[in-house]
Amino acid sequence: MNKMSAADIDAAHARILKWIRITPVIRMQGPGARPVVLKLEGLQRSGSFKLRGALNKLLVLGSKAHAGVVTASGGNHGLGVSWAGWLLDVKVHVFVPGNTPTFKIDALERGNAIVRKVDGNYADAEREARRAAEEHGLPYIHAYDDPDVIAGQGTLIREFLSQAPEIGTTVVAIGGGGLASGASLAADGRRIVGVEPIGAATMHAAFEAGGPVHIGHINSIAADSLGAAMAGGYTYDICSRGIDRVELVSDSSLIKAQKWLWDHLRFVSELGAAAGLAALTNGILDQDPGPIGIVVCGSNVHPKKFIS
Repeated sequence: MNKMSAADIDAAHARILKWIRITPVIRMQGPGARPVVLKLEGLQRSGSFKLRGALNKLLVLGSKAHAGVVTASGGNHGLGVSWAGWLLDVKVHVFVPGNTPTFKIDALERGNAIVRKVDGNYADAEREARRAAEEHGLPYIHAYDDPDVIAGQGTLIREFLSQAPEIGTTVVAIGGGGLASGASLAADGRRIVGVEPIGAATMHAAFEAGGPVHIGHINSIAADSLGAAMAGGYTYDICSRGIDRVELVSDSSLIKAQKWLWDHLRFVSELGAAAGLAALTNGILDQDPGPIGIVVCGSNVHPKKFIS
């Protein structure tokens, strides 16, 4: 396994810069009146940070992607790859689980993806996607356990720290660990804290076991964005060396944090993207050096679901 470094993040940033939005930061008093800096990445093209990793992967693939690429996702990764494909004129095949909400399928198709619905769960969709990729000789793009994807996600933290160099601790939500891995590489000496839902403690379980383990049952309201069943080999290796710890928050804390972002900023956040703020609200970060920088990493939520 090749060791990645901050140089990979710098190269990825130079590669994708013309295609992405430099999303804004806001400095304010967070819950408990503690100074906080928020990175509003939900305003990114595709609605989340996932575009960054997808763009970097397609650009690195170059001519190998000309015939198209394949991925599996019912959420932000699929949207990121479909947007990247649209921007770079690459055909994208996205395999989605059978229970994927219609509004997400519609969003994928608006991004010019060719959507293929698979009976079963995400694992079934991934299995079919990999089979199709092999059969047709197309690259398969993993949602998080890929060095090029990780490097692309790390550009978010590189950008954040250039906008707010005073940050002492950076807090990121963890699903499979792509963003947390990129954050570890781009941290430049800052502390990185990962946050997961109690019911989707994928990286937390890997830390306790000393390596990636399969989570038998994902049970969280944020499973659509933070519901990876297993940390990756690359992501675990990088996170185990680079992040301070993984904290867990309840679903009720995620709901309250999402509401706080709306009440105080009129910002629409996915539940999973509010994980860092939930940790701050719960006092989990009270002993970490400040100011605290929190990545609010996605806004792909159906309006009706958000209102309810």
